[in-house]
Amino acid sequence: MNKDEEDMARGFYGYGHWEAPYWFIGPEQGMGRHEGDISRRVRAWQDLGKRDLNDCREFHRHIDEMRFHFKEPVALQSTWRRLILLLMSFQGGKLTGDKLKDREILRAYQRDRWGVRDKKLGETCVIELSGLAAPSLKESKETGQHLQERIRYIRNNIRDNRSTLRLIVMYGKGQKNSWDQIAGKVFPPGPESFLIDGLMILAFTPHPNARGLTDQCWEKLGKTLRKESNRL
Repeated sequence: MNKDEEDMARGFYGYGHWEAPYWFIGPEQGMGRHEGDISRRVRAWQDLGKRDLNDCREFHRHIDEMRFHFKEPVALQSTWRRLILLLMSFQGGKLTGDKLKDREILRAYQRDRWGVRDKKLGETCVIELSGLAAPSLKESKETGQHLQERIRYIRNNIRDNRSTLRLIVMYGKGQKNSWDQIAGKVFPPGPESFLIDGLMILAFTPHPNARGLTDQCWEKLGKTLRKESNRL
């Protein structure tokens, strides 16, 4: 890494705001093959003030990625789509059961509310273990150097925002040790598991792009977590 990449690896966490009630934590951001390398994202992060959290729509405009927010109809990003599906199932009453209508609902949420930095509009915090994006998990940047620092930073923000936090979803089987550290407890075995901490639910799931999972799996998980939340 050069100095600019190192700064981003340490200081950039993702999108939204820390006071959001719903958090989603993944291994790292994806990056389109057309981007070539990380330099465009590094420049965008610098231009936006080297913030720990940016606005998802604003950041993608700065990297000239228009598909997910600006070109109509917006393209549903594969990872976000299933996380939003889980969230809407968790919230209840957001989906209609009609595939075409629900697809438009998901598009509108991704475009207007997903990872929004404005606290009046945004209700999600969408962050990553790694501050640098890669085209695939196989091509990811080494995160070990800053991993513990980032885990501490995330844990501190969970502590500082416990009064507003209701759901934290951590996804990616290969990062389970990091998820256990962030949760402060060991997640039970199983493809999907969760822990209760006060009024918070912390869930550990496979990556949304993992093979063999359907949209129905994510809807079902959202409903299961909603039932548990209603008991708190």
